[in-house]
Amino acid sequence: MVLSAGTSEASLPAELSNLRHLRLLDVAVRERSLSRAANLVHISQPAASQAIAKLAKLFGVRLLERVGNTVTPTEEGLIVVARARRALDHLRDLGPLARPRHAGARSGMADLLERYSSTSQLRALATFATTGSFASAARRIGQTETSIQRACRNIEQIIGLPLIEGGQRNRSLTAPGRIVAAQASLALKELATAHAELREREGVFDGRLVIGALPLARTRLVPEAVVRLMTRYPEARIEITDGSYEALVQRLRFGTCDMIVGALRGATRPAGLREIPLFHDRLSIVARKAHPLAGRAVTGADLRGFPWILPRIDSPARHLFEELAARHGLTDPSRGHVETGSLVNLRGILLESDALALISLRQIDYEYIQGLLVPLDFPIADTERPIGITLLEEALPTGLQGAFLEYLEDASKAQRPS
Repeated sequence: MVLSAGTSEASLPAELSNLRHLRLLDVAVRERSLSRAANLVHISQPAASQAIAKLAKLFGVRLLERVGNTVTPTEEGLIVVARARRALDHLRDLGPLARPRHAGARSGMADLLERYSSTSQLRALATFATTGSFASAARRIGQTETSIQRACRNIEQIIGLPLIEGGQRNRSLTAPGRIVAAQASLALKELATAHAELREREGVFDGRLVIGALPLARTRLVPEAVVRLMTRYPEARIEITDGSYEALVQRLRFGTCDMIVGALRGATRPAGLREIPLFHDRLSIVARKAHPLAGRAVTGADLRGFPWILPRIDSPARHLFEELAARHGLTDPSRGHVETGSLVNLRGILLESDALALISLRQIDYEYIQGLLVPLDFPIADTERPIGITLLEEALPTGLQGAFLEYLEDASKAQRPS
């Protein structure tokens, strides 16, 4: 088992040079006929047979079987077809880029990537998006920088729009480039997930799970669920990554993160995401054990004389702090404060100073149990916030991911109340 904080790109054991073969498989299953599928996808019958054979070799399983005059998918074929459909849907879901540019246009560019791109080209663009340079992308996937540049330019020619801008030292994705790169990354992940699910069917759970952990989830919730997953599936590869909510959402949209665990946003969550609540958490004003305010009833006036450690701007905890501060006059623009999303820094500052923080006791569980940090005796109302899991709206978990979601639910029931 691997626990890391790095990024991961979905990968196939071999590259798929013609994504149209995936459409052929999908249509063959729907029509129950390879010959009708060949006609609908506009390729010859011999070419269709060769394409299905190549896909079967790529995925290492038999995909179709003939029953009389019809073809039906094998159980393994159903797994591949389901993920292939999702991959192709991602490539067609280009938002405003996919709309016809004028009346009578055939279908805009909705099927251009499916028709003319390869997985190696898509991977080049997706990896450039996550690494930020051709050189880094080349090192990440073991190709030359020239080949990465050429693959990205090929995608630009297919789409008919500039996807990368800037000079030699400051290249970046254009707005269309970000859309195409994100959808390419999600499509590649679906194909890699098909391989993982085929291995799970054989009883081999060695897939990769990438968890984005927000502050509250890092202390006990995610670790406890990971320990259970490690025990059940010791060959699984687990990556735990942290960062701001915005950064983790970006990874979620690119398919380099499977889920985010922590405070939910509710009605303010970004479009295209869904949330699974686990429990509700309350915040407390926390200080070191020897703090002048510890061990006695505290008033709002008492709180004004001490520095504060504030959560990141736009986080749910920051909004709750601002409401508390407005009610009790806790903030003064002329006074300094510390702002951090790092639990390590927050704990260190609290233990070494008279600073205060509005935080969940679950986030400082170990220091709370040991009596190093304590909640002040100050009544606080309306600091409840939902904690749970954030996924892409149309996410379809693998068996490994589904098991982790179950363990998260179990771990949430055992969380120490605050």
